[in-house]
Amino acid sequence: MNGEFWEKLWSREDGDTLLSYLERFCGLKSNVIDIFKDFGAVRVCDAACGYGAYSVALASNGFEVYSFDVSPSAAGFTRMGLEHYGFDGSNVKSADILSTGYPNAFFDGVIANSVLDHMSVSDAEKALAELCRITKPSGLIMASFDGADDEDMSMPHDMLDDGSILYTSGSRCGMIFHPYDETEVRRLLGEAEIVYTELNPQGEQVFVFKNPY
Repeated sequence: MNGEFWEKLWSREDGDTLLSYLERFCGLKSNVIDIFKDFGAVRVCDAACGYGAYSVALASNGFEVYSFDVSPSAAGFTRMGLEHYGFDGSNVKSADILSTGYPNAFFDGVIANSVLDHMSVSDAEKALAELCRITKPSGLIMASFDGADDEDMSMPHDMLDDGSILYTSGSRCGMIFHPYDETEVRRLLGEAEIVYTELNPQGEQVFVFKNPY
């Protein structure tokens, strides 16, 4: 994953502003959280956690949360956010989603919010394999995928051979975005049993599926 781009992006952010954004995630109720609870998940990973929105949402709903991001700044914001709301921030680290460093089958579930669509398709396949490796057999994985809008397509970019967009200038310079449709998502997930799907208010496709390995 392009750690240099994401660190540059997150290092520009203001911690106090991000803390204010986290308030609405503390105690968040959602269908995905309910599914993880009903499944009996206890230890859950927030993969490529960003500033920690899902980490705070999960921790405030009673899960044992581990978080990582390729950007050290993002990991720091997540740790700060968890501790601000009284949760344990010691299980936050900086790591690449292609090589997380966690043991095999360590988690009951994994959340990967808007991350697989920000890498090439081949890297997304490798990242998904890594998420499956660190999740227990038949454990739950949630992956969401952003939809493409006019702004996404109008910003200067090159098209890669796999259909991914590589932005070439402006604030997104260096970022990869692959606008998956549902058929492509299902192809990426392969034989995994999908237990829940939704199109959320942010226009993201959300899939919860069982680890097939």
